[in-house]
Amino acid sequence: MNKKTILILMVAITAAVTYFLYEQPLPLEKRAVVEADLASQPDKYPATPVWWSDGGVLAIGMMPREASEKRNDSATEICGILWKHNVNKTVVEVYDILQIQKSDEWTLIGAADCRRAAP
Repeated sequence: MNKKTILILMVAITAAVTYFLYEQPLPLEKRAVVEADLASQPDKYPATPVWWSDGGVLAIGMMPREASEKRNDSATEICGILWKHNVNKTVVEVYDILQIQKSDEWTLIGAADCRRAAP
């Protein structure tokens, strides 16, 4: 192998690795569909999502339960909504909406890992 062939192979391998490691952010259209689905259930999800991180994290505000009881079950339910819209690379974090409104303090009260392989 000459140097030119080795250089071409190295560039091709680098491009392939970069392609597989780089994940595209979740499109705004998909985020809007998920948000609309959540908003259509105000009895369960009283607040719109308060923060997205490129589709990797969805933070939503919810009413807290008793001090020691987490809302992991609510976060897991949101996974079902994400999967329904083919959003498979997101972690859901649930924050105490009262604390956010009162003091802008983000207190985590639940979470679920909704990442899974696409069907």
